[in-house]
Amino acid sequence: MTAEASAPIGLPRGPYDPPHVRILSLVAAKWVSQPISALAELGVADILAEGPRSPEELAETLGVHATSLSRCLRAAASVGVFTEHEDGRYGLTPMADCLRRDAAEPIRSWALMLTKGPMWDSFGRLTETVRTGRPAFEVAHGIPLFEHLDRNPEFKSLYETAMGELTSEVARELVPLIDFGSYETLVDVGGGDGVLLGTLLRHYPKTKGVLVERPAVLELARERLAELDVADRVRLVPGDAAHDIPDDGDAYLIKNMLHCLDDDTALAVLRAVREAGGDDAHLFVIETVVPPGNDFHWAKLIDIEMLADNDGRERTEGEWRELLSRAGFDLERVVAATPPQSVLVAHPVKPRT
Repeated sequence: MTAEASAPIGLPRGPYDPPHVRILSLVAAKWVSQPISALAELGVADILAEGPRSPEELAETLGVHATSLSRCLRAAASVGVFTEHEDGRYGLTPMADCLRRDAAEPIRSWALMLTKGPMWDSFGRLTETVRTGRPAFEVAHGIPLFEHLDRNPEFKSLYETAMGELTSEVARELVPLIDFGSYETLVDVGGGDGVLLGTLLRHYPKTKGVLVERPAVLELARERLAELDVADRVRLVPGDAAHDIPDDGDAYLIKNMLHCLDDDTALAVLRAVREAGGDDAHLFVIETVVPPGNDFHWAKLIDIEMLADNDGRERTEGEWRELLSRAGFDLERVVAATPPQSVLVAHPVKPRT
């Protein structure tokens, strides 16, 4: 399958569309993303969870302009997000259901984070990144992404909620893929609000956990771990991922942190984990792996988000292997999870005697 045929992005296109129409379907992606984003922000999916509604009924409930709402619904329905019934009412589809605030697999926060405010604005400056290497986010806003998050609590909350949405899914999927129950203590490095570690510990009642994060984030983790009923088995460690790694872990987890970092910074984190874990602790890195060739893969586009946002990058299997090797680890295998995630399983390389 060619990249052109397999790429599930942009506007739907027929096999006989001329090249200029096919590329238009890609560059005009805002025609799809922004109506969906507006409907997500308004909470349309939450209302339709109670049953189909006409645009007029929805508009009255939401206090918005009915005709404008109808046009956004029609556009979203044309790509499978919501559906229009013969009587003119709109209902949910599986994709639209993911926009509900309490969806089983929520994606609402991602829809808002990527299409509004700081992260949307930065993409208009991507050419400057290509010219200079400076992240487009810094060009657009004058400060790095994570500093901006610290200064803007509302956007930071949206960002952290979005990260948590996909983490919950990955956490549940890891259980049948890898037997974490064989480890006495799991250390989650930069584990956010603890949903990954907490979900794993729920499945392995004899395993203890350690969560390393910034103090402000650990306050959120206390609540989440209590909700998951594992707080009594988790030790919270405030600190920096490159310096404050506890040495009592049998296995170490790093999820979607290293792709935010340049190679030197990522190497410092991995070396800190290698030193703390000694010669026996396994390492599990949850990240995307960029495949070779021209076929579509989400990692190739997420890499552009990293290019725009910070000094991070997505890496090929060879690049991951080299980075891990420089830190003293040997990459055992790559376990595919829900796209675009994979689990890189590594063990420490013991010094020759």
